[in-house]
Amino acid sequence: MRCFEPIGTDGQFRSSQEPPMDRERLQQVQQSDLSESRVNEDFVNWIKTSGPWYLLAILVGIAVYMYLVNLQRAEIREREQAWFDLNEAVMPASLEDVAQRHAEIDSVGTLARLRAANTYLQSLQTNLAVGSSLEEGTPLSDEDRTFGLAQADRLYKQIVSEDSGDFGDTITTVSALNGLAAISESQGDVDAARGYYEQAAERADTWYPILAEQSRQRATTADLYATEILLPDPPSPVTTPSGIPATQIDPLDIDNILNLPTPAVDAPPAATEGPSQDSDESTPADSP
Repeated sequence: MRCFEPIGTDGQFRSSQEPPMDRERLQQVQQSDLSESRVNEDFVNWIKTSGPWYLLAILVGIAVYMYLVNLQRAEIREREQAWFDLNEAVMPASLEDVAQRHAEIDSVGTLARLRAANTYLQSLQTNLAVGSSLEEGTPLSDEDRTFGLAQADRLYKQIVSEDSGDFGDTITTVSALNGLAAISESQGDVDAARGYYEQAAERADTWYPILAEQSRQRATTADLYATEILLPDPPSPVTTPSGIPATQIDPLDIDNILNLPTPAVDAPPAATEGPSQDSDESTPADSP
């Protein structure tokens, strides 16, 4: 007769005659079940206590990431729009508007001011109104010339004042200083022009020695612009003396492009039949 005794922690009765290996295996299974149940309970407790906070942290991280991505895309779109506006602007007023709206994007503001100042200076050099062509241009008045000089001088000086001294601002600063020198030369102030050329040479000497040498050469030859050049008076218009009739020959005549007189051609003499008849009549008379 078998007797049963409680074996294990669960209080269940096992046969005392079971093999030891079966009892150990049963204990291992029971221990694994207990461990799994404890793990499940711990996970459930963690979900209830700490899970919401971790989930909230993950959601916040995703939101921050999406915000940074959208911010980067907005900056890219704004930069593209700034360069597009700079390429589309032509008139000085529109260029200054681009410089004000996109002042913090790359060097758009500086380039826009430099192009506007160069436009004013080119208008002064060609003596044509801003935006007009050589074929159908409007000459500048004294008021327009004074206004253009003032605007170009203001824009060039603003570029020079905002120079940071870095490599990226070298070209624009040197161009602005050369523009100020050109304005001074147009006003007859050779000393000021020489000073601007020397500043441009000093600014470009570190990174652009060729530009520095060019500015120094302009400074040494600035005195040439102080010499007043007198142009000869234009010749008086040609007048036809009295008593000479005006010619009727068209100067643009294609057939007679050199306006040469047409020579007179004599008509050939007309042929007559009289002598032949006389000779025929005189022949029988001479014969015996």
